[in-house]
Amino acid sequence: MSETLIVIKQLNASFQTREGLVQAVDGASLELKRGRIFGLIGETGSGKSVLGLSLVRLLPAQASVSGSILYKGMDLLKLSPKEMRQIRGREIALIPQNPASSLNPVMTLGSQLREAIRAYAGRAGNKQLNAQAAGLLHAMHMPDAEQQLRRYPFQLSGGMKQRVLAAMGLAGSPSLLIADEPTKGLDALIRVQVTDMLANITRRTGAALLLITHDLDAARALCDEVGVMYAGQIIEQGPAKELFAQPMHPYTRGLIASMPSRGMIPIAGTAPSLTDKLAGCKFYERCSFAMPRCKAERPGLYKAAHTNITNKAVDQVGGNAEGQHAAAPHTTALHAAVPQAVSQHKARCFLYA
Repeated sequence: MSETLIVIKQLNASFQTREGLVQAVDGASLELKRGRIFGLIGETGSGKSVLGLSLVRLLPAQASVSGSILYKGMDLLKLSPKEMRQIRGREIALIPQNPASSLNPVMTLGSQLREAIRAYAGRAGNKQLNAQAAGLLHAMHMPDAEQQLRRYPFQLSGGMKQRVLAAMGLAGSPSLLIADEPTKGLDALIRVQVTDMLANITRRTGAALLLITHDLDAARALCDEVGVMYAGQIIEQGPAKELFAQPMHPYTRGLIASMPSRGMIPIAGTAPSLTDKLAGCKFYERCSFAMPRCKAERPGLYKAAHTNITNKAVDQVGGNAEGQHAAAPHTTALHAAVPQAVSQHKARCFLYA
C-alpha cells in the first residue's frame, strides 16, 4: 500500500476583488501518495490551478488561504516564508502552465537549468552543473542533451519546452511534483509523449504526481485516482478506471459525456460565479436531477463502497435491469446519481435519504 505523502483538509483559497470575494477553492480535501498519480479535472476556472499553487504557497499576497496541508508532520500553511523556501523545489516542485512564458527567452536552457540545480545543490562547478543539467534532459528523453543546453527557448517546440520545465522541476529530486496543464496547447502525439514522460518519472523516482488537467483522456490513461472540481469544490473522487466507467455525480457524468470519444455532448448552462454565495449545491442550476432541497442545502460528502449502495434513497428507487441494487465504484461523491437507476425512474438526486 502506498505511503500517504500529503493530506489536504478543508482547503479554502479566496481573493478580494472589486466584484466581491472570489472563493476559488472551497473546502477541498484529498490525499496524495508516493508513487501514485492523482488527477484533478474540471472546467477552466474551477479552481484546479489555485489549489496547486496553494500547495507551494505561490498565490498572490492578497490571497486568503485557510485549512491545512500536512506534509511530514508539518502544516505548510503555518511555515514561515524562509521555511517554505527550503521545501519549495527541493521537496515539492511545480511544473507551471504555458512553457513559452515560463522559460526566460534571453537565457540559454543550460543557464536556466544550472540556476535551478545550483539553488538546490549548493556550491558546484560549472562542469558538474552542466553534467547534471544534461543528465536531467537525458532523463526527459531529449536528443543531443549537451547540444540542447546551448539553445534558447524559441528554438524548441512546445513539447520540448515542456520537457525542459519538467527537468527543472526534478532538479531538486522532489517527493511531490505538481504538473499544471502539461498537455495544454500540444498536438495529440506530443500530448501522449508528455504524459508517458510524467508516468515514467513517477515510476522511476517514487514521487507523488498531482496532474492538473482538463484533458480527460490523459487523466483516464495516466492517473491512479481522480478528483473532479466544480466551482471550487472537489465533488467526486475515486480510482480513475472506476470513476470514468461509472461516474456518480451528475456533473462528472456530464463532463465525461462531453469528451469527443463519448459524443461531445455539452453540459447545459454555465458554472456559477465564484463570487456567488450559494447555500445549496453549486451544480443545482445545471443539474437534471435537482430537487428543491438541493437549492437550500449544501450536500455533505457521499461515500460509496465497492459493494452495493446502501443509501436509503437508492434503496427506495429500486434495482437495476438485473434486479440488483446498482453497484457503486470506489468513489466519493456529493451526489450518488447512479446511471442505471436513473434510466428507469423519475429524474432525481439520490443524495438525500
